[in-house]
Amino acid sequence: MTSAFASEGFYPFEGPATLSLELIPLSVRHKLDCAQVKLHLPQWQALNVDERAQLVRHACTSPDEVQAYCALLNELIDRHHAVPPTPHPLEGDEPWRDLSRWPAMVADQCGKQQQVLPPLERWKALGEADRHALFVLGRSKHSQPEFVAAMRLFFGE
Repeated sequence: MTSAFASEGFYPFEGPATLSLELIPLSVRHKLDCAQVKLHLPQWQALNVDERAQLVRHACTSPDEVQAYCALLNELIDRHHAVPPTPHPLEGDEPWRDLSRWPAMVADQCGKQQQVLPPLERWKALGEADRHALFVLGRSKHSQPEFVAAMRLFFGE
């Protein structure tokens, strides 16, 4: 299944600070997790806007694309920042990849935001990037309006 984010690599509910690339877009956060890299906000902000946009546009799905994404990221960070990206190995049981159950953080955030948790089949029908976005928004203490907007976008509720 394709992702709900626009061709520009942004979800419609991402705010102005993300759209201006001041903050790391959810699409890039997914790519970083797929590439098993943690990029800190000061590292992101050390890049110029064109370089940030390049990371938004760059594909990161296949193993070759992931390797190329890592190489590009390292090259850009080396140019602007003394500290390289931090390796962030995946555990193999990432909640956004588990189709057998809703991630606890998403279910908890639904309860806190008075959102109805859709049937599990709806979670399974989402693309990986969209499940990742919901997981990231579900664990965040700062993105409740975006979480609610994401639930409405993905599930129409």
